[in-house]
Amino acid sequence: MPPIILDNTKRKTFRQCKKKYFLQHVKGLQSDYGSTAIRYGIAWHGAMEGYYTHILKNGWPETTADELKILESALVFAKKKWDAESAKKKFIDDYRNFNTLVDNFQAYLEYFKNDRLEMKIIGTETKFEVDILPENYEEDKILRQLPSIIFTGRIDLAVVYSYQNWLLDFKTTGWILDKVILEANRSPQLIGYSYAGARKLNFEPNGCLCSFSHVGAYKSKKTGDYGSPKFDFRRVPQVYHPNELVQWKADFIDTCREINFSTEENYWPERFDSCYVYGSCPYLKLCKQQESDFDSLNLEGFHEEFWDVLEDGVD
Repeated sequence: MPPIILDNTKRKTFRQCKKKYFLQHVKGLQSDYGSTAIRYGIAWHGAMEGYYTHILKNGWPETTADELKILESALVFAKKKWDAESAKKKFIDDYRNFNTLVDNFQAYLEYFKNDRLEMKIIGTETKFEVDILPENYEEDKILRQLPSIIFTGRIDLAVVYSYQNWLLDFKTTGWILDKVILEANRSPQLIGYSYAGARKLNFEPNGCLCSFSHVGAYKSKKTGDYGSPKFDFRRVPQVYHPNELVQWKADFIDTCREINFSTEENYWPERFDSCYVYGSCPYLKLCKQQESDFDSLNLEGFHEEFWDVLEDGVD
């Protein structure tokens, strides 16, 4: 029996809508049109990877020449991610373009300029695979009925900050920053990374530092043009009680139980609550065809591209 391999993106999609999970991750359907927000976020992660990888190898920059080298390293990484994403899909461009990203990155460096005095880089982007094993009777009772489960993902950064070990995760957003930060404290992704980090890294993390980069721009109602982008940043610690990790694991196992049932029974009902969340679901036009047979769907506007967090993308 093949194992259930689940990352946070697939877990979240299944919880949103089983039909969406089926179309996106079982059949591998992706819209031909991409999200400028997702492309921007992928490239931002590239900039962070290039920047902190250079620091890990060479230390914090000491001269202007060092600063130019590290800036080049970051932007080369970012541009590679940007171009790869742009080649896959069509985009309706907005203010979240590559020039904005460059300006945003420079503002980020200025905002966190004291990191060189307070932060030590332990490790950059780390892919992980964690076996979900029983640690009590309740877990054993459910897990023995399922295939083996492997939790996968990517930890952006491992650091020592203020004399404590942290996992550092990067987020980009255009929404209300205080609201996004509030929601992040209950983020299954961050709790899951705390669970995985304690098992896959050679140090015990105190928790997660979530680094938020907010970018927004006013759009003129008269011209339709965007004004100059505005940037804001926050870095917020997320520390979890051991029981929160236990509850995260219980929910993760329960999700795998439901995925296993849906797979065995070929049961993928639509969840109408999720058809319009921050806009319409990209798969809505497929659901509206009312075809019970997947092979009868008109798939114009979609292509096959399977997601794997261990290969590319952002979890």
